[in-house]
Amino acid sequence: MMTCNSCEREFDSDNMRWFGDDPYCEDCFFDSFTFCSRCEETIDREYVRYNSSDEAMCSDCYEEDEDPDAPDDPEVFDNQRNEIISLAKDWLTGKRPKKLIKINHNDFLLPEIQAGVGLVSNSLYLYGLQDRDDYQIMTSINLFNRVSQYITLNNWNVKVAHDVGINRIGISRSIRETKLEEIINLLRDLTTTTEEIAA
Repeated sequence: MMTCNSCEREFDSDNMRWFGDDPYCEDCFFDSFTFCSRCEETIDREYVRYNSSDEAMCSDCYEEDEDPDAPDDPEVFDNQRNEIISLAKDWLTGKRPKKLIKINHNDFLLPEIQAGVGLVSNSLYLYGLQDRDDYQIMTSINLFNRVSQYITLNNWNVKVAHDVGINRIGISRSIRETKLEEIINLLRDLTTTTEEIAA
């Protein structure tokens, strides 16, 4: 049994949803969170933004749309510099742009994993999971078979479960700590394959 972070009632762990390291019952999860209509990232309802079509969006996707209030000289972090240069070159040559994978910057080791993976052709949202016995990796249905196959071929002793949405993968803290390079290689494989990730 687990305690919901919001209503504090106890539920079977199979009926819990996670945001960061906090468990929520189904009702509280959907009362407090929603998914970005573009990238499927989980968003706290207090921070959700809506586009002109009234679709929920995360800040990153919302700001990818035209923003007349954008500063003339925004702060650019080192790991974003190559992405900006690549986007500009791709735009000028008419190529499909490469981007960094989307992450929750507050989750342990995710910024390091994002930097290690680098710029990718296919979008992906990576999030952290709390350590548990039932599974150590959670993927959206469209990635499940490829992740399972990669894990089998590389002899990882981990369990994989299904997640909602598309192009999403969650990885437990212990796996991030012990298999950092292997995780980066898995994500590179998922995002640079010649076969498109179904959107």
